[in-house]
Amino acid sequence: MKSSIGGRSGLAFMFSCLCMVAAMWLPAQSMVGSTLATAAPAVQPVAVQAHVVTVLLPLAGEADIQLMASVDRLLETPAAGKARRIVIFEFRPDTKAASGTTRFERALALARYLASERFRDVQTIAFLPKSVRGQAVLPVLACEQIIMAPDAELGAAGEGETSIDAMMRSAYREISLQRRTIPVAIALGMLDPTLEVTEVQLVGGGTGYVLPDELKTLRADSKTSKEKTVIPAGEFGLFTGRQLRVQFGFCSHLASDRKQLADVLQLAPKSIIDVAASPQGRKALRLNLHGRLTSRLVSETLRSLQDAVSHKKVNLIFLDIDSPGGEAEPALRLIHAFSELDPGKVRTVAFIGRQALSVAAPVALMCDDTFIAQDARLGGPGDTFLQRGELDDFRDSLRKAADSKGCDWSPLVGLLDPKLQVFRFHREGGNESRNFCERERQEQRDPGQWVRDRRLQLADGISGAQAKQLGLVRGTAPDLKSVFATFHIDDAVAVAKRNSLVTSIERLAMQPWFARTLLFVAFFALITEASAPGIGVAGFVSGFCFMLFFWAQFLNGTAGWLEIVLFGGGLICLALEIFVIPGFGVFGIGGGIMVLSSIVLASQTFVIPRNAYQFDQLPSSMFSMVTAAGGVLVALWIMRRILPDAPLFCRMMLPTPDSEQLDEVEQLVDWTHLEGKRGVATTQLTPSGKALFGDELVNVISDGMLVPRGTPVYVIQVRGNHVLVGPVDES
Repeated sequence: MKSSIGGRSGLAFMFSCLCMVAAMWLPAQSMVGSTLATAAPAVQPVAVQAHVVTVLLPLAGEADIQLMASVDRLLETPAAGKARRIVIFEFRPDTKAASGTTRFERALALARYLASERFRDVQTIAFLPKSVRGQAVLPVLACEQIIMAPDAELGAAGEGETSIDAMMRSAYREISLQRRTIPVAIALGMLDPTLEVTEVQLVGGGTGYVLPDELKTLRADSKTSKEKTVIPAGEFGLFTGRQLRVQFGFCSHLASDRKQLADVLQLAPKSIIDVAASPQGRKALRLNLHGRLTSRLVSETLRSLQDAVSHKKVNLIFLDIDSPGGEAEPALRLIHAFSELDPGKVRTVAFIGRQALSVAAPVALMCDDTFIAQDARLGGPGDTFLQRGELDDFRDSLRKAADSKGCDWSPLVGLLDPKLQVFRFHREGGNESRNFCERERQEQRDPGQWVRDRRLQLADGISGAQAKQLGLVRGTAPDLKSVFATFHIDDAVAVAKRNSLVTSIERLAMQPWFARTLLFVAFFALITEASAPGIGVAGFVSGFCFMLFFWAQFLNGTAGWLEIVLFGGGLICLALEIFVIPGFGVFGIGGGIMVLSSIVLASQTFVIPRNAYQFDQLPSSMFSMVTAAGGVLVALWIMRRILPDAPLFCRMMLPTPDSEQLDEVEQLVDWTHLEGKRGVATTQLTPSGKALFGDELVNVISDGMLVPRGTPVYVIQVRGNHVLVGPVDES
């Protein structure tokens, strides 16, 4: 009967242990999403978009051919809405190009292309954030509209030419007459320094700009009332953006960067989209940003990015991001790195397939283009909790990065800070919508023209569909392959190279089941080793598994020196309690707490959960302790129930004696002659220890009290081979 009950209890115990082990592989993410905020109110996406084509000067190699191929491919795609398509040509100097100027033939080819019939239904805008001189002036004149930075200069088209021939003059005349952006006389004055250009007030009203021959005719007919020399003979015509806008009115608007450009065109910053390079000139690279944003991961990503840009001449980078957040400082390093890249040279495209939470959200949005899956999560609580002071510092850094990138900073901060109130605004009398906090609205050129619609719920995160509706991303895509197709990439994109063996090991280390399995094996081997004398294979396996566990958590960014010190200190305290200080007291309890605490802390990035995401991650961390306890219990059960009867291990373990064998052992030792005798405790009795009675050293047990070493004791009672003693009362 006793045997039957013991077998049932053993099976039940084994079943419970297997349940605990199975819990290690339960997906911890099953509860994610239950605490996410409700959907933000649906809003209509911005209908009007503008495409930017970067023209690097001077034109060299096949740059102009690739540029025209890219624009042709854009014009082949159907336009969104009924409004005219807007194509902005951003002229800027190529800092890495050799010194020189654009040749006339190349400038003429591009100018004729921009003035051709293919742009009949397209509004072309020349955007000059920097000065444009030399023959590159000609394609600027071929655009319908010119927008310049106030201090940028336009002119000196004939600079560097040994002679100005009739063909050059004819080209500037024809392009100016066709587009009428800048008068013919001003355009020729920019080209030929021998010409003097005069501004005349006509008698019948109006203002004109004429060359010397036409000026003589007007004077002869008495048609001028006032004359003013605009370009003196012997000088090239060269004007700042401020002059062309304020003094002459040739420049439609003034804008120094993309953000101001979007503002003057009454467009949302994210609605200005860079045109991808042509397939012939595209060199793409893929960067994987998976897991927590740690210093190690970010450093490797930045190293790959810098190497690709500087050595491999990559001009298109895809960032595949799947992150629950991470550390604030590494995230800011990535944000500033992407914000400082020139989109005309290196274009960055982010794809969020599953999540970009906490500080990972602004990293993805800081890329030139961002695509996201419909059901992916953007922003909201992650494994990082930023204090108010950290949020303020993070906000200031995000503002600088957003300004350099030409986008609004309020949504970036609103995805992190629950106290920041972000509203949907629309421009009065227009169709432009933007996402501002009140502070950013006041920073606009004309704050009064922005009308508040509704408050946006961003702090708890939003879905991919909501991000597109709010204009935070360029679009949605089911996978990265679809994003490649958007940029007409059919071939596989190269991934930033790393050691394949190291990559495979790190991928394995990031799996939750791997760390839990290591813990189970480590504690199983530890208990097995503790049951046998000396240090053997089990002890080595236990130490090796513990080492791999903390290494894996270090790769995941959840373990550091604190966890390692706690674990090592806990083991030392347990060893002291077992081998130096017999019994189970402060060192034993404290050491056990330290070991368990180190395991929990190494499984998560927080000490106390502070947001919904961290509360969802807490059960996963607790599974680690369940794993450790399961390893201990299963090891004890196996050693007690299975190993003594196993064919191989039975010789390594002593069988448990039955009642008859115990009686025989007790009969071999007879301590009854010690009853009432006095002796001295040779060790501390806590409560077991040793005492010397004459010449006999005997294992004894105190009567429920701690007896210091050297204390006189006497034998109270002898029970078989157990000798019960107590201290001698000298009084």
